[in-house]
Amino acid sequence: MKRNNSGRVILAHITIGLQLAITILLFVYGGYRLDLYYEKSPIFLLIGTALGMCLGFYHLMKELNNENDKSNIDQEEEKKRIKWN
Repeated sequence: MKRNNSGRVILAHITIGLQLAITILLFVYGGYRLDLYYEKSPIFLLIGTALGMCLGFYHLMKELNNENDKSNIDQEEEKKRIKWN
């Protein structure tokens, strides 16, 4: 049972990292495209990068907190099972 739980945790952390990277890249690309459209040099690129990092890290912390809560609940349930067996 521990093996299945650890696989779930590893997969959750991998997807969280990918979501962070994709969020940042999308905002950087959007800022780059706005720079090209409005012919401004790095203004929108910097804004897009900062926004992407803020939103990405906010989502990262939120998801890691949810995973931590899930693992705490799983540990409490495991303790209850061990106690009654």
